[in-house]
Amino acid sequence: MTSSHTRRIGRALAMATLLTLGTASAEGKGQYVYLRTPRAAHTARVTADSVSSPYLRLSRDGKTLRGRAFGRVVFLGLNGQELGGTVGRELTRMSFEERDGLLQARGSFYGYPAELTLGADFLTATIGVCSYELMATRDGDYQGSRSCGGLAQRPILLAIPPALARQGPAMTLATLILILGGDPVRHPTPKAEPRRKRAGRSPGGRR
Repeated sequence: MTSSHTRRIGRALAMATLLTLGTASAEGKGQYVYLRTPRAAHTARVTADSVSSPYLRLSRDGKTLRGRAFGRVVFLGLNGQELGGTVGRELTRMSFEERDGLLQARGSFYGYPAELTLGADFLTATIGVCSYELMATRDGDYQGSRSCGGLAQRPILLAIPPALARQGPAMTLATLILILGGDPVRHPTPKAEPRRKRAGRSPGGRR
């Protein structure tokens, strides 16, 4: 089995195969999940129990995922075939299943309907007003387009490292949903309105 084929299996979440192979060479190197769009690029380092970047600070403790994502507090339980909890003040709950090499998930993220299907050859996702249509490249990444209620944006490039796939479908799903649905370009932080100066005279009659 070639190393490229092993990477493709990892991205398809064939966990048993990955654990059997061990991928010892990959363990010694930094692995990164990243999303690149025409307007922004987000890269996060993945370890055995964390995902970290300027936008993402996630730490997994058993079946609990805590941290921050794009300015929001994250608290998610990774239980069985479901992940649920809160992102910011909004409920996130996704149920999922693996069948015939596909990871399929459906539920809600940050108050929006959400669906995601991940396979070795493609990834499709709809999170709120945004939809992703990505196909696997020769390097094992995913490339395609995204539409957020307007014209399609391309190219969109997504990389899922084996280090993330080995953490299981719940952790992989949570990380992908947070990255694909948490783009700060689509969810900007509202700017505070400037304070207005009061006009008129003071109680003592002075300006």
